[in-house]
Amino acid sequence: MIGTDSKYMSIGASTDSNFGRATQAVLQHLSEHSDLGTWALCRYDAEGSYTLAVFDPRGEIHVHETLPAPISRSSDHWACAPVRCPDGSPFGELVGFDPRERAASIASIAPTLQVFASLLGALADTEILLADQHRFNEIADGETDPLTGLGTRQGWERRVRVDDHFCLEFGEQASVIVIELTELKHYNELHGHSAGDEELRIAGAAVRAVLTGRHYAARLTGDRFGALLIGVDEEATERLTRSIHEALGRVGVVGTAVATGVGRRRPETGLGGALAAAEAAIDSTRHPLETDTAKSADTAALVDAMEAGEIKAYFQPIVNLHSGEVMAIEALARWQTNEGVRGPDEFLPTLREAGLLRSLFVRMLDDGLSVLSEFRHISPSLQLAVTFEFDKQVETSVLDSIVEGLAKHDIRPGSVMVQISERQASDLPVQLRQELAQVSELGVQLMLDDFGSGFASLETLSALPIHGVKLNRRFTAQVVAGDRASTVVQAMVEVATKGHLTVVAEGIETEMQRGHLVGIGCTLGQGYLFAVPQPAGSLGPMMSAPLANAV
Repeated sequence: MIGTDSKYMSIGASTDSNFGRATQAVLQHLSEHSDLGTWALCRYDAEGSYTLAVFDPRGEIHVHETLPAPISRSSDHWACAPVRCPDGSPFGELVGFDPRERAASIASIAPTLQVFASLLGALADTEILLADQHRFNEIADGETDPLTGLGTRQGWERRVRVDDHFCLEFGEQASVIVIELTELKHYNELHGHSAGDEELRIAGAAVRAVLTGRHYAARLTGDRFGALLIGVDEEATERLTRSIHEALGRVGVVGTAVATGVGRRRPETGLGGALAAAEAAIDSTRHPLETDTAKSADTAALVDAMEAGEIKAYFQPIVNLHSGEVMAIEALARWQTNEGVRGPDEFLPTLREAGLLRSLFVRMLDDGLSVLSEFRHISPSLQLAVTFEFDKQVETSVLDSIVEGLAKHDIRPGSVMVQISERQASDLPVQLRQELAQVSELGVQLMLDDFGSGFASLETLSALPIHGVKLNRRFTAQVVAGDRASTVVQAMVEVATKGHLTVVAEGIETEMQRGHLVGIGCTLGQGYLFAVPQPAGSLGPMMSAPLANAV
């Protein structure tokens, strides 16, 4: 049997694959049948080596962290074996060490170590090849943007989730390239949108030709494309970036005014961090005047979109983790454009800068209360969660907005949960703190969002009339890690529940996560395991049956 005690096993590879199961079994066997207690499977990248899986009775190293030489090779007793694929290419190494001063028969373990290293190399190579073929088929069968022939933004988000899991499992290198047609908006103004659409078609075809179906690419915004490069080193990434530039130059897309940014995936930030780095690289090249002009145009477009009702609420259910029953729905802002549905990361910064977050809150509240009113006969106890974030326009009363919304839709206050981020809860202006206290007195529940992100403290929980907390999604991912991180999550849940606070876990994607959360006392959760954010018109089926089997 493979041990699961959190103080012994720290696994990055999942147990859903032959590679993951074999890795766990090998590390435990080596720890139990050699004189070296700690064993790790490491993978190399441009930054050095980091652990994919660890078996460590002393708790000195953890999964997905750098394994520096002073910990292992400065020890009196250590051993390692290179892990290679069948063609001889390097994958990583098995490392074992023990800092205790006692006799160790390192030589006796060497033959077994080599056998295990060969086994893991062969399994990794096979499953990486299978994953590559599966990825190729999914790219070919995925949704495509009608103008560019590239994937859609929704397809990109799904692909990132799958590929990020794969990179964690096998320690694969990955990068994101962002391509922006910097003059497309101006080109549309001069020549019309039909001409701009033709430029997009040409650009999409050029990008597809360079990537040759090997890599996934999607249209991220009106004038930006993104490419996911999995299993590609830094040098190859640079070559592909140059090839894309040259291909777009040859076809003369909008006067060859093209900017590219590259972001490397890091274990601690994932592909989301790589995308952010690539976009920041493009933004940093802008001239300040151009940036200010672009911001003004973006703000004007968002104001028009708000007035036209193009920014509206999508809804994601919050479910009872035991029964799968929908207990609440969270209103999440989405911008419906001709290019597709845009997520909040694309427009919230501009709204925040323009002082329009309060207006967005009122829109989300109104959309959500309208849905509650519609489903009152199906689910009388259904609640609405809506996020409140304050900006520089503090003169508008949040209390008045909530009172007016409740009266308009004839909804009782107890049906509404107002979420405040840890970041803002720790620095509330006096006026807003007083208003939120009055909101709570009405019967509206106040929830502390992104709990555990590092801004709030126990003092924050006692200083505000908080009814519940939402666990930051990174803790949901850590709850199945099997190391001390899961103990931290359990402690956070215990602190909240002992304070009679409701606990909602965000970002649940697997049944394993759900099971662990139930085991540590968490009763509510949301995430892609149950449903993605969706328009109000799609909510009906969710109300009629549980979204998961009872546990």
